[in-house]
Amino acid sequence: MTFTSYMHLARYGLFAVIAIPSIILFYRALRVLLADLRGATRPVSGFFLLSSDPLDPQLVAPLPLFHTTHIGSSRASDIRVKGRGIRKHHLTIYYHNRVWLVRPERQAMVWLNGHQVVESAMLRQGDKIGIGRHILNFVIYDAEVKQDEVDEVSHRSELHRSKWSAMAVIMTLLLQLGSLIVLFFGMRGTDTEDVAHFFVVVLASVYLLMHLLSLIMRRFLPRVDPILFQATVMLTTVGLIIQARLLGLSRVFPSHIENYTMEAWHRSLKNALLGQIGALGVALVALITLVVLAQRTNVLERLAPICFVLTPILYLVTLMFGKGRETHGAGLWILLPGGLTFQLTEFAKITWIVTLAWFFRIRPKGRQLVVFAFWGALNAGLIVLLPDLGSIMVLFPVTIVVFTVMTSEYLLSLSVLGVACVGGVLIYQAIPYVNRRIFGWISLWDRIGDDNRQIVYGLQAVSRGGLFGRGLGNGSPGSIPLANSDMIFAIVCEELGIIVGIMLILLYMTIWLRGVSSIIGARDGFTSAMILGLASAILIESIVVIGGTTGLIPLTGVTLPFIARGGSSLLAKWLMIALLLGIMARSSTLQIDRSAQVLSHDDASDLATFSLRRER
Repeated sequence: MTFTSYMHLARYGLFAVIAIPSIILFYRALRVLLADLRGATRPVSGFFLLSSDPLDPQLVAPLPLFHTTHIGSSRASDIRVKGRGIRKHHLTIYYHNRVWLVRPERQAMVWLNGHQVVESAMLRQGDKIGIGRHILNFVIYDAEVKQDEVDEVSHRSELHRSKWSAMAVIMTLLLQLGSLIVLFFGMRGTDTEDVAHFFVVVLASVYLLMHLLSLIMRRFLPRVDPILFQATVMLTTVGLIIQARLLGLSRVFPSHIENYTMEAWHRSLKNALLGQIGALGVALVALITLVVLAQRTNVLERLAPICFVLTPILYLVTLMFGKGRETHGAGLWILLPGGLTFQLTEFAKITWIVTLAWFFRIRPKGRQLVVFAFWGALNAGLIVLLPDLGSIMVLFPVTIVVFTVMTSEYLLSLSVLGVACVGGVLIYQAIPYVNRRIFGWISLWDRIGDDNRQIVYGLQAVSRGGLFGRGLGNGSPGSIPLANSDMIFAIVCEELGIIVGIMLILLYMTIWLRGVSSIIGARDGFTSAMILGLASAILIESIVVIGGTTGLIPLTGVTLPFIARGGSSLLAKWLMIALLLGIMARSSTLQIDRSAQVLSHDDASDLATFSLRRER
C-alpha cells in the first residue's frame, strides 16, 4: 500500500482523536455554564446593605449586593427604592481595584456620611448612604468572604480532577504523536526527506512545552481554567499539523525556478516552519508570566491609558510603513531585517480590547461616551485607510457586544448599528478594494474571476473532502490561492473532513463559553468587560474567517485563529489566551483593602436580631 492509501484509512483515526476531546471540552464548558447561570442570581458573599425604615430606624433589612449594583426607582434596578427625588437610575455601587465605590448617576442627589457625593467615592465598613429619605448602611461580614473563597478553590480543583479532562489530554497526546509519525514516514522517499528529522524534532519540542506548561499551571496555578487551555492546545495542534503538512507532505522541488537549489528550498521550508513555531514559542515562554500578572496584579488596568494612546499609533505606523498593498490589497506588514514581517494590527486588537474594558467597566457618563466615540471613530478611519476590512468586522462586533452587555443601552446600540450600516455603504462606494471584495461575493454563483476565485476553489475543496476528508496529505492545496492562511479552513475540511471542521467550531465555542461562565462570577466591571472582549474577539474572528471561506460573508483576509499561517497572528492570539487565563483566574472573592474594617461577630449577631425584628 502507498502512503496515500494509508492516510485514506488513517483519516478515521484522526477524526476520532480530534472529535472526542472537542466534544468533551464543549460539553463540559456548556454544562459548567448552565450550572453557573442557575446560580447567577446569587449576590456576592459577605457584602450587603442595611436599609433603615424612615419611620422606625430600629427596623432594618439586609439588601444583597452584586459586583455592580444599580439602585433607583426603576423596575430594572437591582435594588428598587421609591420616594420623592429618587431617579430611575439613581446611583451605582460597584467593586473595583480592591475597594467598593459608590457613584451617583446623572446629577442625582446622593449623600455619604452626611456629605453630598458628586463623583465616585470609596465605601468603608459602616458608611451611611443617603438617597431621598432612605439610609443604606454598607456592611462587610468577613466570615462569609472566607467561606466563599474555600468554595471557589474546591470548584476549581474539581475541574482539574475530572476524568474527562484526563481523556481529553490523552486524546491530544495521541493526535500529536500520530502527527509526528505521519510526518516522518510521509516525508521519507520524497524531495523533503532531508528536513523530516528537523520537522519532527521541532514539533515534538513545542508539543512537550505545551504539556509542561499545563502541568506547571495545574500544580502552581490551580485557578487557571483547564478547559480553556486544553481547547487552545487542541486548536494549535491541528494548526501545526496542517502547516507542517503543507510544507513537508506531497511536495515536489520546483525545478522550473532558475538558479534555485535543493538546499535553498529546504532552507526556505525550515524557515517557514520556524516562523510559526518561533512565534508560538515566544508566547508559550511568556505565558506563565502574563497569567500571573493578569491574575495577581492590576497591571492591565494601569496600562489602559497607555493602550488608549498606543492603539491609533499602531494603526498610524502600519499606514505609513506597511507593505503588501500590491499583492494583498492592504499594506499591513512591517518589514524587519532578515526578510521577516510583523503585523502590528494584530496587537492593536489587544490594546483596543483593554481600552474598551476600561471605558465600560461601569456605566459611562455622557462625556466619557463622547471621548470613546471620538477615539473609536479615529481608529476606524485609520483602519479604513489601510484598508483592513477584517479588523473592522472583528472589532466592531466586539465593541457592540461589550458596550451592550456592560451598559444595557440597547437603543443606543441599535443607533450605532444604524450609523455603521450607513458608513459601510459609503466605504463600499469609496474604496475600490472593499468594492471588489463585496462584488466578488455577491457574484459568487454567477461568474468566476480574480475577486472570488479563492472562495469558489475553497468551496470545491470542502465538497471534495466530504464528511471524513480525503486523508492528511491527499488534498489539493496548490489549486487554492493563499491556502495556508486565508483559506486554511477549506484545506482542513478537504483533508480531515467537514465533521472535523465542525469540531474546530466547537472548540472556538468552548473558549467563548468558558469566558461567559467566568463573567458570571467576575469580581469587577473591568474583569467582566475584559473577559467578554477577549473571548468574543476569538470567536468572532473565527466566525468571520469560516464565513468568508464558505461564502456566507465576503472574504476579509483575516486568518483563522491558531490554525492559519502567520507568526504575528499566532503570537497575538496566544497572548490573548494568556491574558484571558489570568484574568479569569482572578478570585471571584472580593478582597477588600485593609483600610476597610470587617464586621465583627457581635455585629453579626446584631444583624440577625435586626433581621428577625424586621420579619416580625
